[in-house]
Amino acid sequence: MSIEPLRVLFIAPYLPSAIRVRPFQIIRHLVKSGHRVTVVALDDQSPADSAALAELKTICDAVHLVPHSRVQAAVQAALALPTRTPLWSAWCRSPQMLGLVRSLAASGRFDVAHVEHLRAAHFAAALGDLPCVFDAVDCITDLQYQMVAQTRLSDPRHWLAWEEWSKLRRYEPAICRRFRQIAVTSQYDADALAALGVREPIRVIPNGVYVPPPSTPDAPHRFDLIFSGKMSYRANEDAALFLLNEILPRIDSLRPNAPPTSVCIAGSSPRRRLRDAAARWEGRVTITGYVDDLQPYLAESRVAICPMRIGVGIQNKALEAMASGLPVVATPLVSRALDASVAERALRVASDSETFARHCAEVLDNTEAAHQAGQVGREYVQTFHRWEDTAAAFGERYISACSR
Repeated sequence: MSIEPLRVLFIAPYLPSAIRVRPFQIIRHLVKSGHRVTVVALDDQSPADSAALAELKTICDAVHLVPHSRVQAAVQAALALPTRTPLWSAWCRSPQMLGLVRSLAASGRFDVAHVEHLRAAHFAAALGDLPCVFDAVDCITDLQYQMVAQTRLSDPRHWLAWEEWSKLRRYEPAICRRFRQIAVTSQYDADALAALGVREPIRVIPNGVYVPPPSTPDAPHRFDLIFSGKMSYRANEDAALFLLNEILPRIDSLRPNAPPTSVCIAGSSPRRRLRDAAARWEGRVTITGYVDDLQPYLAESRVAICPMRIGVGIQNKALEAMASGLPVVATPLVSRALDASVAERALRVASDSETFARHCAEVLDNTEAAHQAGQVGREYVQTFHRWEDTAAAFGERYISACSR
């Protein structure tokens, strides 16, 4: 579908980057297709920001970064505790950015605005009559409910999570009602928002993924298993600890005559308890911290494991592994965002540590089956998870927003 180039005001809670991959790739491919993009975002100085900022400044009409320190965000969050505003939103409040958005929207230089994530949704109040598309990405209320369910009653975080969920289940649908055009990454999230009472049309626009050249079949492998993600994010840390504390011991018991299973946990900001859990494995577990490029680590691994017990939307970690031709062992919440027929052939699905261990052992011990599963996954993402298609779908949403 041919779309007239548009001038897009792209509003994000943080600078899009290789870590915040969805908005980053959407912007890159919008520009490739001829649209002109101006980015407004809060500056939290993430490790990947320097390279991302350099590229965005090259391809965008302008990039406006608004200073936003963690101290400032934490104070705002604390002040929001006795109010109806959830921490997800309070953390990213910025009068300075709100004023900048208002000024840019009133300038007449833009055809449409793109607002990314619930964290930035409140900035839409400054857009005036400028047509707008809201990329909700995920249903955050559902994510928060999972955090409540996964935390013991004796843990103080349980009650903080419960308080946040009670706010979000009112706040998120109320915010969504301000938009006429809403997008999410999966049908699961669209259904979850609808269950909250969101009646506006919700378009499912999945993530894309970079597909690297195929690896050499006999290439050496440093790691048997790889798990990736930002490790300061609670859901990823929970999954990594589940892997080390419950799954890995069971894999060892199922492969008594095989070399010790090696694990790579790749991702930024691992906390002390994860490092301590890895240290107990005496060199068998590698914690990388932040990496500029995940691809070399995927290329050196045999199986990708995604033991996510908390999560919504599409798990990019699974798409990236499939794009690299790796077999994937994952929980049902990872597979539910993928085509069911493909998920059955490209993924092995497990809900408990024993099933995870059995699937991992079987794939590690059957090279041919692992290769076939990897090829199915690679072909699937090449067909259904292209960033060009993601950006084009948003282009269509922009046109629809403008026409209304």
